[in-house]
Amino acid sequence: MKLGFILTKTPSEEGFRTFLRFLEIYIANDDVSIYLLGNGVYCFIEGQSKSQRLMNILQKSKTSKIYACLDDLKARGLNANKLFDYVESFETYDKIVLDIMENMDQVFSF
Repeated sequence: MKLGFILTKTPSEEGFRTFLRFLEIYIANDDVSIYLLGNGVYCFIEGQSKSQRLMNILQKSKTSKIYACLDDLKARGLNANKLFDYVESFETYDKIVLDIMENMDQVFSF
């Protein structure tokens, strides 16, 4: 099953910890994509311990993908160079919505 996780929480919020618990459940058996929107773009910044924990979980799957919205990065003074190389970027929300609607069987939002 193709699962999408929309992540809008920072690593310090409870929603992020809940996301990690769900991810650990589904990562081994499902095709997982993570969409970083809003403050979720802070979750994959290199050098942060919580970002590294997330990367460790993702290594259990060879099919997982991570996407970040460039508009949200720019709005927070970040650029794609601050993120792990593993993260792909979308220009706008339209492309993210299209990807989710066409490719995901189920979507969770945190």
